[in-house]
Amino acid sequence: MKKLLVALFLLAPLAAVSQVDIVFHIDDQQDSVWYFCKYRGSKTAIVDTLHCIQGTARYLSPNELPQGIYLLMNENRIPMTEVLVGKQQDFSVSISDLNDLNSAKVLRAKETDRFFKMMAKVRMNEMQIAALESEPYSQSNAQKIDSLKKDITSFGEKLKIKKKGSFINLFINSLKRHNMEEYWDDFQLDDPRILTYPLIDNKLEAYFNSLPVNADIINAEIDKLTAKTGDCTEVRDYLIWYFYRKYYSPEYMNLDDVYIHLVDEYFLKYEMENVSKSIMNMMADRAYYLEHLKIGAKLPEIAKLYSVKSEYIAVVFYDKTCKKCAQEGRILEEIHSRHPEMAIFPVEVNSGIMDNLLVVYDIQTTPTIYLLDRNKIIIAKRIKAEQVERFLNID
Repeated sequence: MKKLLVALFLLAPLAAVSQVDIVFHIDDQQDSVWYFCKYRGSKTAIVDTLHCIQGTARYLSPNELPQGIYLLMNENRIPMTEVLVGKQQDFSVSISDLNDLNSAKVLRAKETDRFFKMMAKVRMNEMQIAALESEPYSQSNAQKIDSLKKDITSFGEKLKIKKKGSFINLFINSLKRHNMEEYWDDFQLDDPRILTYPLIDNKLEAYFNSLPVNADIINAEIDKLTAKTGDCTEVRDYLIWYFYRKYYSPEYMNLDDVYIHLVDEYFLKYEMENVSKSIMNMMADRAYYLEHLKIGAKLPEIAKLYSVKSEYIAVVFYDKTCKKCAQEGRILEEIHSRHPEMAIFPVEVNSGIMDNLLVVYDIQTTPTIYLLDRNKIIIAKRIKAEQVERFLNID
């Protein structure tokens, strides 16, 4: 009876003509629901809930899907497989073993079929590369790793199709490994389909984490990369928002100029996705105040700070209800006992000392610590109390 239901489910004529008709079958799956999801970078969103009967589910839609990589998850939201949806959107995928993508059989979609072949090769070679990289370095292993990487590239070239604008070609190109000088050469940032799978986030993170901790260098690389988007505002906006999140509160204290650059050169000059007038004003205000809070700048006066005469001053913005503030305060007192040349200047954020204190001094959390020299020049910021001592000139 169940087999009959599956047959009727798959073969029944549609009430309306569907642009998209994708049948998924995975062996050894219980009756349940599956989630058909789309990517935007590394984030996913559910496109539809599918009903799985005897390992088979079907996605139907009168509207064509945007070309890209999609994700199929089980009822527990655990990923089962990714699938490329190209121009041909009436096809079936049957997988007998989720651990072996070579077991995938695709009917009526050449690009989708080649996607599974490509990913099977990548998965196999990457496992071998990871095993070799875990061993002590040797010239022999380095040559094997290089050979495996070249094997992926040559295999991908054979899978490309001649049709201009094919998504499978764009996808295969994006997988190529390059050195830092050629890192983005085959990554088509002027095509919005590049956003439909997590690789863009992975590449951005790896590349920008490898750069020197220098705002001028990072800003130059941001400009080079956004220039590659051409007229594709969707990718440009995605990149700028990515950089905004990454450098809003950077790991290193000397990178405030990256945030300022993003605001001045992009958010204030272009119509950006998800930027209202109020959000833009908030960004502009923060960029303005950050100019006066950079390393090497003189901290703006607050509560007679400038009258303090000391070799060093630890300015601590705190909240009296904050337990962490009390802990950090005790550590600072211990440092002061060892280094009396360092004064402690506490500022309570809820004291009403000034209306826009949190904005002017960029207080995102409490405690926030600025370390100043005798001239009230910022020599460290956004540091923990135990880090203060390393910035003191100790003989």
